[in-house]
Amino acid sequence: MPSVSSSAIRVRPQQQRSTERLNSVLAAAADLFVDLGYEATTMTAIAERSGSSIGGLYNYFPDKQSIAITLRNQYAKELEAHWKPIMDNAGSIGLTTFVDHFVNHLTDFVREHPAFPKLQAAAIAVPRDAAARKASRVLIANAFRAQNSALSPEQALLAASVTLHMVRGMMTLYEEADIMARPAALAEFKKALSLYIANALHGQER
Repeated sequence: MPSVSSSAIRVRPQQQRSTERLNSVLAAAADLFVDLGYEATTMTAIAERSGSSIGGLYNYFPDKQSIAITLRNQYAKELEAHWKPIMDNAGSIGLTTFVDHFVNHLTDFVREHPAFPKLQAAAIAVPRDAAARKASRVLIANAFRAQNSALSPEQALLAASVTLHMVRGMMTLYEEADIMARPAALAEFKKALSLYIANALHGQER
């Protein structure tokens, strides 16, 4: 369950009970975003699902978008932590294994956090902050340079940015696909990402 670590929260909890109450709000919101979709979910529904008063909910969050941003940012941090062991070992494994692990960790994470692709595809005006986005790119760029030390920092960062855009596109596709079609969509994504990363990392050597 996401921890309460976002500037979108109005008042940070100071006691264990408050932290548990806030986590129950985030869990309820995540469930509703999956069940109803982002647009159809309301603050009233979140309060009811979490067993909170509407006043108590507004004490923590000014609106539904703030809850969504908190969840989305936390999921992104958790995904980076999920990926980190692969990135740290990128220099000691082959390209095919690296891409397989990269995509498999992503798809496992999406299955375990079904609200994540919902929120990635939702029309939320406020993007993830620039520092957090850069940290994601640097993590992947460093792994790419571990795979091929001939890449310049600029080349690796560009490839990492494209990769992250492809990941966001995959999550939109995953969200829009019929449940039965999702395994095929993920297989196609893996092929596309494998081809892109292989070309970005080693294409100039051919």
